[in-house]
Amino acid sequence: MADKITPPTPVSPGSRTAPIAIVSLVLAILSCVLFLSFPIALAFAIAAVVCGYVARSNIRKSGGALRGMGVALVGLIVGYIGLAIALMFTAFAGTMLVDMIRSDRARRHDLAVEKKGIASNDGKSKITVSGFWVKRTDLNQKASLQAACPSKEMYVIVISDPKSTVPNMTLEQQNRLTRDQMLQKLKNSSTSPSVSLSVDNHPALQEELRGTDERGANVVILNTSVDDGDNLHQILAWTLKSRWQAQQQDLRDATQSFQSEK
Repeated sequence: MADKITPPTPVSPGSRTAPIAIVSLVLAILSCVLFLSFPIALAFAIAAVVCGYVARSNIRKSGGALRGMGVALVGLIVGYIGLAIALMFTAFAGTMLVDMIRSDRARRHDLAVEKKGIASNDGKSKITVSGFWVKRTDLNQKASLQAACPSKEMYVIVISDPKSTVPNMTLEQQNRLTRDQMLQKLKNSSTSPSVSLSVDNHPALQEELRGTDERGANVVILNTSVDDGDNLHQILAWTLKSRWQAQQQDLRDATQSFQSEK
């Protein structure tokens, strides 16, 4: 006995195309057109595939009241194509992002270990610091050398006076004079005892000054006076009080790296 063949469901004269099938096709096309905006394209592609399956299911269950099976099928196919493109671009963008992060980390590491010299305008003095530091010209009008590490809010300036312009002034007097001037500019100021040290094989005096500057910021200033025989140098290195513990060694190293030419 021959198998009974079930005839296809006839299309009702009053049937209409399932709206969700059209939505699936439109979303699928948009997912391909907007492939450069891959997050949006990915969402459109997923929505197109979901709508395509829902449309085909609704059409089958409609008993001929709905048509558009072909439209839904095209929506599915194009939606999958859009999904593949969006996933490819998402993966590409993710790889690029990871590479950028790795590159930035490598760059920051290189800057941290790199040592560079920042010299005064006349080239007679310099400090050696990490690659994060940059030369500045706006910190103090009297300074012959100015440098900053903006990302960590660290600053260094050097004010140099030929000893011929300040006759008979000793290192101790120069240090005390600068210290008193700085303390007068700070509110709620205090200072640590001065300690003797050597900078660039020259005698030096150094202390920490603390207080609130004219901007209202709490700062710590490493004040160092150096006598190279021909000049008296005042090295001021400072940062915010909240950063001092973490960054004081960097400021001390920058100060200790000071070199001068007679």
